[in-house]
Amino acid sequence: MRSGRIDSLQVLRFLAAFLVLCGHAQQALVARAPQVAGSYGFIPLDWGLGVDVFFLISGFVMYYMMHGRFGQRGVASDFLRRRIIRVVPLYWLFTTLVLVMGLILHTPLPSTARIVFSYLFLPGPTCDLYCTPLFTLGWTLNYEMMFYAVFALGLLFARPRGMALIVGMILLLIAIASPTPPDWRMIRFWGLPLTLEFLMGIGIAHLFLTGRRVSAVTGWAMVAAGFALAIWLYQLRAFETVDRVVTGGIPAALIVTGGVLGLEPRRDTRWIALAIAGGNASYALYLSHPFAIHAVELLDARLSLAALHPAIFLAAVIATAIIGAAIVHRWIEQPLLRLLNRRWSRYGSTGRGDGQPAPGREGIVITSEPGPR
Repeated sequence: MRSGRIDSLQVLRFLAAFLVLCGHAQQALVARAPQVAGSYGFIPLDWGLGVDVFFLISGFVMYYMMHGRFGQRGVASDFLRRRIIRVVPLYWLFTTLVLVMGLILHTPLPSTARIVFSYLFLPGPTCDLYCTPLFTLGWTLNYEMMFYAVFALGLLFARPRGMALIVGMILLLIAIASPTPPDWRMIRFWGLPLTLEFLMGIGIAHLFLTGRRVSAVTGWAMVAAGFALAIWLYQLRAFETVDRVVTGGIPAALIVTGGVLGLEPRRDTRWIALAIAGGNASYALYLSHPFAIHAVELLDARLSLAALHPAIFLAAVIATAIIGAAIVHRWIEQPLLRLLNRRWSRYGSTGRGDGQPAPGREGIVITSEPGPR
């Protein structure tokens, strides 16, 4: 660990965003050229596993960063302020871009209520399973914001009581969600068992902080077992009858536990550095990759990339998305973080983090935060 950063978490963040990217790239290929997709259209696992990994990392990092600050004065408000700085501006930017593109393309405007709900991270006003907002990827951030609020309430108390409150509120939401009327959209959305993944992440963080570790061999075995379980459950179509916390949460927990407790990099290599850089830009990759896919689809309409070979289309999507994310992270996300942390964080900012002072350097921030997500 360097200055409080956990490199294995950064690598897992990139892995999570990359899984989501692969899933959406493959969907775009099959939708655009089903007649030539062939074996490239085979879906081995639910690529949404990346979201489950993100949720576990989110729970891990919140507890890891704040476990020693429960009950301290001003900590809850500072935690929320830093989370808002980290998550909201970039999401609002891409949500606004979705609105602008709709105007340019003359698509029907969404209702005012849906626009307001989307900017406020509220599920609804009309709902499918995940109450997708205007920018559909934002459904995951609606969960993140809910859990930030629950976690902030827990921070008002000493850790034993605070953690009991956090766990109790999540379990209570799950207990009351199922019997509620269908039009109680927020409760039904926030009460999906999927929220248990945040608590799984907290549990892994507790193991990490108490010094529990596994060997590298065991770590790799756990990661492999996580992917194998995800593939097996998906091919069985277990998602049709079993909740996502089982089909996605358990495989993701194996992957995150094996990675964090057994596979922390012991030396810097070029590949590790690239993966860590990808982790730093994972939030930008998550939010920007749908626009990269759309750009490649426009290019495909002119050059017929998918018809030449499906792999060319997929490679073009992945390359465009990663390059685009690097640009967004470097030229939009980091300047925003620097500006907002300098103005509103208690600690100032170097533009890399979320307000936690690095050891021995007043005013310098560190980060191991996951992007949503």
